[in-house]
Amino acid sequence: MKITNRYGSPLYIAVLVFCIMASHGFAQMEDAIEQLNSDNTKGYLQPFIDAFGSDLNAGIYRTARLPGMGIHLYVGVIAMGAMIPDEGRTYMGTPSTPYPQTQVETATVFGDEGAIVDFPNGLSYAFQDGQISGDFVPLAVPHIEIGSILGTILRFRYTPPYDIKDVGELKFLGYGLQHSISQYIPLMPVDISVGFFKQDLDIGDDFLALDALSYGIQVSKSFPVLTLYGALAMESTSMNVSYTFKGEGVEEEISLEMDTDNQFRMTVGAQLKLAILILHGDFSLSKYNTASVGIGLGL
Repeated sequence: MKITNRYGSPLYIAVLVFCIMASHGFAQMEDAIEQLNSDNTKGYLQPFIDAFGSDLNAGIYRTARLPGMGIHLYVGVIAMGAMIPDEGRTYMGTPSTPYPQTQVETATVFGDEGAIVDFPNGLSYAFQDGQISGDFVPLAVPHIEIGSILGTILRFRYTPPYDIKDVGELKFLGYGLQHSISQYIPLMPVDISVGFFKQDLDIGDDFLALDALSYGIQVSKSFPVLTLYGALAMESTSMNVSYTFKGEGVEEEISLEMDTDNQFRMTVGAQLKLAILILHGDFSLSKYNTASVGIGLGL
């Protein structure tokens, strides 16, 4: 698919990338999910929640050096990719009734072909195939920062509502703050801050709602054009999914809430600041390891 950017804006490109990627992925996923009974939905989708949450919680911070008062403005694009481990490609599924309830290893949304179970009476049951291929889940989002007041800056991620064919409207908003701790400690050799960030993604008419939350501590050391940084964070992701399952002689309204366990993230990265141009990249160790890069303009 070719994207023509007639506005020449990195922020506009990020909005397009987010919406087009989400359209492609979620449209396929809705068709696949509607063929799952409630016993299989969690196993099939849990790796998606883990990976997408890891993506959303990446690239939030790039420095702990925050001015006490003054102008802090940043507008940029953050691209990230969560890496899919082997254990995220399969789960133990159960055939829907009236088939025998024998568990079998089959594909998650990141897997290959779903398992086919043959029964002695000549019948067979086919599990849903995976829908998202590749070794990582890519994403790009716009990212805005405003401050600083008393060593505090505000962060936002946002895309305008976007209609996904046959699914419904996509809405995305992220917000949070970062506050300097080192301003209270004289002669600190490094900068220290704390922060939190919350992101909400809604797809369709009550089809899927995903919430991601991250909070933690950041440390950085600044040089003339280079900043080295690290962060420790706790994060969680929850997702509500609602749909109608139609099996053989069975119709079931399904509404499930799924969560990740609280996950620990350790991040290391570097930032280059060339006048108002800011480039940064980092790598995070967590349940789903994630890499992110960013480019933006800042004061």
